[in-house]
Amino acid sequence: MPDLPSPEGKLFPRNLTARADYVVRGNPAGTRPESGVDNCFPGLEFDQRNLDKAFFPGLSVDFQRGSGCRVVAVTGGAAAAHGLNAADVDDPDSPLYIWALCGRTTVDQTESQAPVIDCSGLDGLDVWRRVHDLLPGRIAVLVGPGPGRWSEGALAVGDINVLRRNDAGFVRRGPNGGFKVAVLVADRARYLDPDGVIDPDVYQPGDLTRSLCAPWQYDFRDCGCFYWAASKPDVTSSSDGSVPQMNFLRRDRTPVPDLDTDAADAASPRGVRTGLEFTYPGLISDWNVLPVVLNDREGDTKGVPAPSTVEPLSRAVVIKRLKTLATVEHALCVEYLFAHYSLNAPMRLPANPSDLTRKVYAAAQEVFAVAVDEMRHLRWVNEALGTLGEPVVLGRASTIDRDGAHDFALRPLDDAQLQWFIDVEAPSQQVDTGVDGMYVQLHETLVKRPDLFPESERLAHLIKLIIDEGGDHFNRFTAVKGHLAEFTTSQYLRDLGPGDGSALHTQLLELGDLYYAMLLGALQPTFALGDSAGGVLIEQSRRTMANLHEVNHMLAARGVAPRFTLPAWLVEPAPAGGSPLADGQLTRAAALAAIQAHVALFGLVAAGERRVVVRHFRDTEALLGALTMHDGGGNG
Repeated sequence: MPDLPSPEGKLFPRNLTARADYVVRGNPAGTRPESGVDNCFPGLEFDQRNLDKAFFPGLSVDFQRGSGCRVVAVTGGAAAAHGLNAADVDDPDSPLYIWALCGRTTVDQTESQAPVIDCSGLDGLDVWRRVHDLLPGRIAVLVGPGPGRWSEGALAVGDINVLRRNDAGFVRRGPNGGFKVAVLVADRARYLDPDGVIDPDVYQPGDLTRSLCAPWQYDFRDCGCFYWAASKPDVTSSSDGSVPQMNFLRRDRTPVPDLDTDAADAASPRGVRTGLEFTYPGLISDWNVLPVVLNDREGDTKGVPAPSTVEPLSRAVVIKRLKTLATVEHALCVEYLFAHYSLNAPMRLPANPSDLTRKVYAAAQEVFAVAVDEMRHLRWVNEALGTLGEPVVLGRASTIDRDGAHDFALRPLDDAQLQWFIDVEAPSQQVDTGVDGMYVQLHETLVKRPDLFPESERLAHLIKLIIDEGGDHFNRFTAVKGHLAEFTTSQYLRDLGPGDGSALHTQLLELGDLYYAMLLGALQPTFALGDSAGGVLIEQSRRTMANLHEVNHMLAARGVAPRFTLPAWLVEPAPAGGSPLADGQLTRAAALAAIQAHVALFGLVAAGERRVVVRHFRDTEALLGALTMHDGGGNG
């Protein structure tokens, strides 16, 4: 077949994965450097320093050192074309370092404004930061013998930018041919080959990940305990608690108190404290001697943990518990949402908020984040029920058990309600006590009885996700208490009531209830279809949640309490011999609520909320279309 002319301006995929007409199984798109989570050193998917080591064509450099940036190899390219060779780099008595850089670092700079960056006095990491800032295009590199921090720096050869702009690179040698200094000029390296993948001629397998944070990779030594790969604590206590602060990476593994970091590091250029730690090679060879740390204490044994005493549950009981927990997650989500609206905080933080507004807003966002998590938990519990072959459960619990029955109610976030939130989310001290204790017992059962649960791997993963987020909720509500501690409830709570009966209040309350009904009705097919829904119903449900959130904020700002009225079809029992899931009742009820919401929206135009109406009308239309498509277009 002859080649056809390409349309003008057409973009062609330049990487191998994008050329496929189907999703290629294997490395995800995030492994490509342009898609990586590039927090740079050492990075999440790769270490950016290892990519930038070849920033100048034909040079390979090493940023990971304390004395400047060393040139470690000449691999050809522009560096060799200027006359630099391997013998210049391999001289052990006079190693080469980058002394200065020149190139544009911001898009608004002209070529004549490109800065000259003197690297004298910088360590390797600081040089890398300057290299990382260089934009694609012509750059110049000044190379000289000896670390940049002791060199003559950019003063050695005059105006490097003039040399860069005139492509006037050179290698200057002494009378005996020995290397003295060089200015190398070329376009900044692209890193990718013509196929759009990382150039295999420049980067060997493992190059980009060789310094990520893990016990067998040496950058583990440099990771702080609050860094993303916090598998290494910085300071621990002894197993018996007698030594409260010990350096976790100490070579001498006896329990000895840690040094005062500031005083120790001031005692020598490298720091006495770091001098007592494992070296990088030592971590590679001896990482296995590092103990497990639990509750900030080093474990001095590797004994087998005591067997669990939890009694496994039957399959029928697990299903019953999951159905109960689905209603509890629904109830908690609504209580948290109402508490969020009861706080006198705007939906979006203004440009110059007062200290009160800023802290109340921060508290409100924490509460809202927990409510969103609870909605996600409702989805995960229903996903677990679906995996077990059970129908979706969307009911709302009337009581929640945690050290006694708690009646569901829409309460403002006063001190008592906040404390109850903290208590209900607090980690349970025993299995089957409270909401989280029920999840723990479910997880134990699923792990112990794969004979009863062939789906145990998937189910245990879902339950573990919910358990893990529970601890975060406890911390969030504790943070809320801290945000509000200096204020009285009269300062940060809204006085919410039923409204004044005006047309606007009535329309907003009706619309809020309709959105709530739409959401619950849409969640049934969303949960039931799962991934097969193609994301359409999930996205429309998310938009409905956002619109419900906006309407409730409009009500709360006017002193009106959102109602969260359960739709009748969820309260009334299903007809004998049938179920909502069997006849599509929930889907059709959501579609009917969407039609009614159209009518209610028009009533807001007169109230000056035209922008809200237009946006919500569009979203409601989209949800109605998605529900009609799911119901086959002829069942309603």
